[in-house]
Amino acid sequence: MVNDMTLGVICEIQKYAISDGPGIRTVVFIKGCPLMCKWCSNPETQNPFPEIYYNKEKCVFCQRCVSACGVQAIRSDFDKKLVVTDRSKCKACGKCVAVCPAEARSLVGVYMTPEELVEEIKKDMIFYESSEGGVTLSGGEIFYSYEFALEVLKKCKEEFIDTAIETSGYVQWNIMEEMLPYVDHVLIDIKHMDPARHMYWTGVSNELILGNIEKIDATGKDYVIRVPLIPGVNDDDENLERLKGFAQKLMNLHEIHLLPYHTLGRSKYMYLERDYELNELKKHTTDEIKRIAALLETSGVRVIIGG
Repeated sequence: MVNDMTLGVICEIQKYAISDGPGIRTVVFIKGCPLMCKWCSNPETQNPFPEIYYNKEKCVFCQRCVSACGVQAIRSDFDKKLVVTDRSKCKACGKCVAVCPAEARSLVGVYMTPEELVEEIKKDMIFYESSEGGVTLSGGEIFYSYEFALEVLKKCKEEFIDTAIETSGYVQWNIMEEMLPYVDHVLIDIKHMDPARHMYWTGVSNELILGNIEKIDATGKDYVIRVPLIPGVNDDDENLERLKGFAQKLMNLHEIHLLPYHTLGRSKYMYLERDYELNELKKHTTDEIKRIAALLETSGVRVIIGG
């Protein structure tokens, strides 16, 4: 496995995005995250290394992948007429992808240098200039690949490209503080106001995150708080009132973005041969989301739904 800290594992580069900072943006999804949110819609970004997607609905059970695997990580399940991957053995070398005639297997995550990524980002310069957009580094968690992300941001600023980061905020302040001079906009999540419930749903507590938000606010940096709105997790009035009270104390917070729960990422768990714990979760109705937005707006902070 590659262990060069100046390399990043890029999961996806999304072009022409309009919801991840101002203007038209290129959003770069970097693999690796210290949180394990149970509702995560991008589970392919959680591990910091390349992985193999397996779409069993496309599989024709030719078993070429079994023969191609040099570490015997793939075996045949003759009862189900499917193949099974031992993820602890898999090196994500891509040999199984290359021989799959049905394209049932694909590689998620490629290693890139900062220079390679910035060259790709620069291809969209014309859109940044016409819309006052730029690049947004996302994840996963960008601070998981801090050295790589910092170099990318520095090089983007050398090219006068507007920069944004999407972050969970779970990082030591001295590390975040070093990166902020190269960041024009910060989009930071609050997933829950209660430390114990935050720990249960994400795997980490929230004290570090809330402290970092207060420190970002004190710098005057342009930032927004984003709230993934998960039914039965953080949509109760007690949590919302605590969130409202926290927002009221922040001097430079102008927007809260509500991100309603959706089910678009469920198939990705199947492709990674992982279980999704929240299959029974129901989405909020439009009226429920509007009620929550109205409650939070009593803090005096503008609330955008799906921003």
